[in-house]
Amino acid sequence: MSICVLRGRSATTVEPAGLTLVLLHHAGGSAGSFVPLLPHLPATWRILVPELPARATAPRQPVCPSVESAVDSFAGELAAELSGPYAVFGHCLGALIAFELAHALDRRGHRPLWVGVSGSPAPRLVAPEPANGPPEDWTREQYVAYMRWLGATPEALWSNTVLADRMIAALRNDLVVNHGYRYSGRAPLAAPLSVMRGEHDPLVSAPEMAAWADHAEATDFRTWPGDHFYLFDRAPEVCGRIVDAITEAAARTETTGAR
Repeated sequence: MSICVLRGRSATTVEPAGLTLVLLHHAGGSAGSFVPLLPHLPATWRILVPELPARATAPRQPVCPSVESAVDSFAGELAAELSGPYAVFGHCLGALIAFELAHALDRRGHRPLWVGVSGSPAPRLVAPEPANGPPEDWTREQYVAYMRWLGATPEALWSNTVLADRMIAALRNDLVVNHGYRYSGRAPLAAPLSVMRGEHDPLVSAPEMAAWADHAEATDFRTWPGDHFYLFDRAPEVCGRIVDAITEAAARTETTGAR
């Protein structure tokens, strides 16, 4: 597993300017999934994306067995990078990793200013497997149908068999990790939590979104027009809300002296 720097430089080389935003990608996604957001985030922010293994660019990496192993690896790598204020945002599987990562980094003395989660049921509501059976048993045709159902995969990709098969392999492992997650109980996040979903997201309902209120002391909810990948279709508005939420959290921290 690795930390991709989408903007800025490593803190081990130079002290970062402004804030660090850590983004956690969706199941089957990668660091590149967040490129459409970059033009809508402050240029002074450093953008880091912890990337799960076995992506299309590195298909021979060992797969990730669980959310816990991903969090352990990412927390260890990020601890050396977070010398200043930071925030965390995750979508889909990335939302669960963001939630657990925020707790893990807080235990290491790095409390986030803000945590954002998107496109995922609350941790205690994650289903042990999808309605159509364990992801490890799906056929290639089922994965293609699933990806087409969710959208956001260019139709032209399916003509590139090698790339399509690599994406399916990454998605298969990520779905196994997602549905293998078991919430073990956590104190509410000390950082404010923003929860987002697309109005027509087939993977998370409004009640499943609302249940995130159990996991933070201060929670903000936003529903956007669109489906599971609404955030890429509405990048300016979603990034605007992320910027506002982090700015508000930073102002409260300065006022109260909390860290």
